Amino acid sequence: MKPTINICDGCCCGRVNKSNMAVPTTELKALWKEYELAQHVNLRVTSCLGPCSRANVTLVSTVEGRTWLGGISNEEQYHSLINWAKGTIEHGQQHPLPDSLLALQFTPD
Repeated sequence: MKPTINICDGCCCGRVNKSNMAVPTTELKALWKEYELAQHVNLRVTSCLGPCSRANVTLVSTVEGRTWLGGISNEEQYHSLINWAKGTIEHGQQHPLPDSLLALQFTPD
């Protein structure tokens, strides 16, 4: 099983009219293609992952489990996801998420 990053861009996530950062889906998809990351990590943009109170939400699934991230508020954090995916190529699927992302980790209700 390849790791998968599910990025919410639904009813709340990515909605600037609700004071959330727009999700840079076009840029993420372009970088995924540029770095040929799809061979190693799946990227899925979904309409709603839930816990809407934590917008912007991302779910990272690996062989070791699932990590929920909420409150992504800047492009640097999305680029950290890209860098993590690139790191899995060199270090394997057990490559840990960076602390900057783990600081956003939460357990859904």
